[in-house]
Amino acid sequence: MTKSTNIHIGHCTSPHGIKGEFSFVLYNFDNSVLEDGMVLTLTPRSPESSVPQDGKEFKIKTIRIGNKAIATLEGVSDRNTVEAMIPFDIYLAREAFPETEDDEYYVNDLLGLEVYHYYTKNLLGRVMDFYENGAQIVLKIKTDKEIIEVLFLNQYIPVVDIEGGRLEIIPPIFVE
Repeated sequence: MTKSTNIHIGHCTSPHGIKGEFSFVLYNFDNSVLEDGMVLTLTPRSPESSVPQDGKEFKIKTIRIGNKAIATLEGVSDRNTVEAMIPFDIYLAREAFPETEDDEYYVNDLLGLEVYHYYTKNLLGRVMDFYENGAQIVLKIKTDKEIIEVLFLNQYIPVVDIEGGRLEIIPPIFVE
């Protein structure tokens, strides 16, 4: 699996006010890198959205991040246009993100990595998705038989090797 040049950073399902503003739901709200003038790629979340199926780029005219993220986009100036566009997903070019430290990485970089058993070194599957449960990130790993979910914590995932395309997990023990 190849890494995307765009990172999924949020979505929008509601307008804000009557002057063509959007209320963005950002997945990393506290550390958002969004600024005025940045270019976003929007893709529709449903057939009701007027955003083209293969996505469309928009430049941020203004963005205010307080208790929520309120944005205006160039070329969108009224609430009717906003309502026609929603719902949509928001993507940002990978180059817009700051470089990570040696022991840090973006969770998006884990997608597609091969997953091995920490003790046996046997291949278990691949990272197919992730989500946040409110306290931590949970990786969804597709094996030959099922999809397992593992908390992204060092005690369950002691080895992460982005360059090597792999991570090692201590699989959860399921109690019935």
